[in-house]
Amino acid sequence: MEKAQSFQLVAMPHIIFGTGAIEQAGQWCAQLGSRALLVTGRGSLRRSGCLDEILSNLSDHGVTTTVFEGAEPEPSVNTVQVGRGRLWEAGCDLVVAVGGGSSLDVGKAIGALAGEPGEAAEYQRGRQITERGVPIIAVPTTSGTGSEVTPNAVLIDQERGTKASLRGDGLVPKVAIVDPQLTLTLPPAATAFAGIDAFTQALEGFTSIGANLVTDKFAAEALVHLAGAIRAAYSDGDNLAAREHMSLGSLLAGIGFASSRLGLVHGLAHPVGIASGQPHGRLCGLLLPHVIDFNLEAAQSKYARAARLVGITDDSDDEAAAIALHDWVTQLVAELGIGQSLSDLGISEEDLEPMIAPAMASGSTKHNPREVTEYELRQFLEQML
Repeated sequence: MEKAQSFQLVAMPHIIFGTGAIEQAGQWCAQLGSRALLVTGRGSLRRSGCLDEILSNLSDHGVTTTVFEGAEPEPSVNTVQVGRGRLWEAGCDLVVAVGGGSSLDVGKAIGALAGEPGEAAEYQRGRQITERGVPIIAVPTTSGTGSEVTPNAVLIDQERGTKASLRGDGLVPKVAIVDPQLTLTLPPAATAFAGIDAFTQALEGFTSIGANLVTDKFAAEALVHLAGAIRAAYSDGDNLAAREHMSLGSLLAGIGFASSRLGLVHGLAHPVGIASGQPHGRLCGLLLPHVIDFNLEAAQSKYARAARLVGITDDSDDEAAAIALHDWVTQLVAELGIGQSLSDLGISEEDLEPMIAPAMASGSTKHNPREVTEYELRQFLEQML
């Protein structure tokens, strides 16, 4: 009998998953606090009518709510700082973050930094979070980031031109309420970007050098749910069954990569995002086929397993199966209208050099299955033009 593998898992929230789960928001909030700061984006939740329903539910359970509709698509440290001010002014003892990954990241950062000294920008630059902050409830309305179960929040420091993650136990929500019904109003492009982001996270978590037998279970199951549902959710946004599989796949991918970490796609997505201003999910989809090709030899067996898991091929030859996965992903990205090259994003040769240092420093790049050198990364980017 072989020795059992050692591993570590990041703490998870209490998870409530299923259509209609949002109806439990009030009772969970009431268990954690009495004054909530509800953090969301700039109007979509209100326009959908969902915001009023959540506020009514919280009120019915005796929770007073202050609404902060400040989260932008690429959230900044300044937004978090403003949100911290709102939380302190209103005397809130709880954060409820509702929306896509950016809204969840803003809410998580506000909650985690509630009791910390200093500016939010200091923590984005690496200052350690030492206090526990206030409890956080995360409610995703997209199926992409898995932020509802991860110990990090991705923020931009516009003054320094950097995009980086806050990390720490205080960023893990106490409760994650994942209701696929909330994703039904997501338009096709946003569905595509979120879906390919989730698929990328599942695949990178599966092939990461930090993967273990437990994270592999989450990542493998996520791949199955996502691969079978992305096209259906993209072509028919009202397909609740597809939305359920998308939400579940995104959730499972998040649980997995929170412990295993990611790879080169996410190592590059941040600096490419700074240069292009494009949505994170689109960048993941554009980069993914190229990164699979780059990693093909180093991660061949894992790519082959993934291809067989999701039904792309039953070929027993690992090289052939891994290539089949690459071709399937390339076709999927094309169908979703994501693009194929950096020039599709308006990026030119002079934009490449500033991407090298932050991509090399990224923890995601360091967990890529193939070791990446500066020379190889520069070549990779030049080829992607």
